[in-house]
Amino acid sequence: MRHQLFIEAALRSKLYQNKLQHIDLNDWINIPFTTKQDLRNVDTYDVLGAPLHKVATYHETSGTTGKPTPSWYTFQDHEDGADVVLNSPLNLHSEDIVLNRFPFALAIPSFIVYDATQKVKAGHIGVDKASLVTPDRRVVEIIQRTNPTILAMLPSEVEKLYHVAKLIGIQFPNPNLRALLLAGELVSPARKRYIEKMWNVPVHLLFGSTETGGLFMTQEDGHYHLDNPNVLVEVVDEDGIPVETGTVGNCVISSSREGMPLLRYYNQDIVQIIDKHEELKPIMVHYGRKEDLIDYKGKSITFYELQEAVYSLRNIPFMWKVKQTTDEVQFLCQFTEPVAETTMTSIQRELSEQLEIDIAVFQTDIISLDSLVAKPAYGKYAYIEKEAAPNVIMK
Repeated sequence: MRHQLFIEAALRSKLYQNKLQHIDLNDWINIPFTTKQDLRNVDTYDVLGAPLHKVATYHETSGTTGKPTPSWYTFQDHEDGADVVLNSPLNLHSEDIVLNRFPFALAIPSFIVYDATQKVKAGHIGVDKASLVTPDRRVVEIIQRTNPTILAMLPSEVEKLYHVAKLIGIQFPNPNLRALLLAGELVSPARKRYIEKMWNVPVHLLFGSTETGGLFMTQEDGHYHLDNPNVLVEVVDEDGIPVETGTVGNCVISSSREGMPLLRYYNQDIVQIIDKHEELKPIMVHYGRKEDLIDYKGKSITFYELQEAVYSLRNIPFMWKVKQTTDEVQFLCQFTEPVAETTMTSIQRELSEQLEIDIAVFQTDIISLDSLVAKPAYGKYAYIEKEAAPNVIMK
């Protein structure tokens, strides 16, 4: 019966009216998956599941891994997205001041956070990550001046800003800070502990995407509980067959969201559903995206496993990335100050042991530290210029 909710929602859009035309909708398992390619190939308006007078905003994915996928949101979708945040242990309230570092250009998390603050009449500070007006140094200074109670941003941003503050002689956390709201990247348990120790406040995670909106927030136990009545999560194997509860597999999401309903959306994430019973909703563990899998010499390593190894190091770098070639897996890392060769040797040994593959470790500059502490480069256009008055020497 619950499947009917998602089928009826899907049939509001032209995409599914065409896609499901000759499909037996009573046979749920044989309803074909919706893929990213499906969303990229159709006309932008074909994915729309509501009349235009209900549309509030339009969004797109970044397009970093291919053609962007469109996504429409109604006013009700914005209400529902805000409620995902408001019904979480974050306990956002009117006395909060939220510094929102998510990009506002086409992305959805910034709007979810803003909608939530407006719904409870909390204060909001917009410091868009993608804006030239608010480079890292200025954001650090704004945090110092305003003392927000909640920081909302990408996990990589919250790590970076902490180190930028140290580079300019500012020590965080600030006095009023009580929580971090992070989204947009995987955060494994080890990474979560690392960030919480860094900022000395709890981390709350929001799971979702541009196509689906915000779906789940972590609960008191740190897990995503599958408690959203408008969302169904399935886990399937490489052949598209549903797996037993507790088995790691491919994530398939159905959503009855008004603006863009999705039916069995194969989103390229790797997840596991664990049913704890005990009158609780099942929990979902997110292991990252399939494109982030490291397949090397017969071993497959998820982004979750990689993060667990990196954030368990005795010396965790300021920035890092993994580069895989045909011959080796390289771990590139940057510290705010150069470290001894013995430290690099230790990192190589620890990662190789944890991941059970040989890893080559290199210390390099991933980002310019000077660029992190630079002043804003953006300024308004000057219509009138005046020459400085000459200095007059009084006798």
